[in-house]
Amino acid sequence: MKRIVTLTCCALLYGASAFAQNPPGTQSGPGQPPKAFGPAHVAEPWEAFTFTEAVPGSDIPVDITLLGTVDGLYTPIGIRHPKGKGPFPVVLFFSGNGGAGVRQVRDYVDNHGYTLERFLKEGYAVAWLQYRAEAWYAYPKVDKLQVGKQQANQLMSRPPLEIDDLMTIVEYVKRLPYVDANRVGLCGNSHAGGMILRSLADGMKINAAIVSEPDVSELLQLRMDAFSGDNPYYPTIESVAPFLDKKIAMERINRITNTPLFFMNRDKDELQGLFETVYTWIKEAGKTPVEHVSYDHPVHGYVIRVPRDDKGVYKPDEIQTKAIQQALDFFKKSMPAGGPR
Repeated sequence: MKRIVTLTCCALLYGASAFAQNPPGTQSGPGQPPKAFGPAHVAEPWEAFTFTEAVPGSDIPVDITLLGTVDGLYTPIGIRHPKGKGPFPVVLFFSGNGGAGVRQVRDYVDNHGYTLERFLKEGYAVAWLQYRAEAWYAYPKVDKLQVGKQQANQLMSRPPLEIDDLMTIVEYVKRLPYVDANRVGLCGNSHAGGMILRSLADGMKINAAIVSEPDVSELLQLRMDAFSGDNPYYPTIESVAPFLDKKIAMERINRITNTPLFFMNRDKDELQGLFETVYTWIKEAGKTPVEHVSYDHPVHGYVIRVPRDDKGVYKPDEIQTKAIQQALDFFKKSMPAGGPR
């Protein structure tokens, strides 16, 4: 028996058995049909782990949720909703290029949550999102994610990107029992604003979005070598124009349809040229309603970055107060709070 076991192990470890390599009725090597890939989606029911925490100064807690994404890894979101069963419209807030984890979700909900509190008071569910870290200039190089199968497990046509996480989060939130799936909006700042536009170009379905000072370097096919420094400086449309590929950019922009967009830009931002260019080109395409404001404000992300002071009190300045009200008014037009729509 000992000898048989040893020979069997050798066959398994070293592939010495022709039968083990090529069982009857199978085929290996060239000539097999190509692997089949289909649209990326998460198997339902969604796998998520939620723990509820108090929010300082509020009687509405936050559900910190670790949400399974398309490849089985988990990303955190913090979601809150008004008292009652709903269904409520929901606005998902996010900023930056990802990878910050639960710590950032908790920090923005607890310490930079003034805008979220304003939306809650107006009858909106709200969430702060996180997602996997940005893959530098991957979007212009890859096709839309497709998922197949390798024997018993998943097979990806490419590694998932942060926009794939965003689309997963949106579909998860639509299925929450207290959310009205027909009233889902996004508010993304900086890299997150660019994520919204790229995701819309790739087929994401939402009702409205605020794009705040959006990094659209990839969407507009900005030359990589023109964006590789630590502090790229393109304050005007004219300064960035020589480095963009409008033909490719417009092919993407023309896929963004029937989703009202509100650009909230910043006059003296070093990338204001990118912000204003994408607004101008989307308006030129004419495929979706678009609105625009720009303010002279020192804070990148002024519409969502209102911190507590040293006494734990939120004190938005005059511009922030005005901009947040404009944000509320924008969403009220497309997805008002109240009964089901």
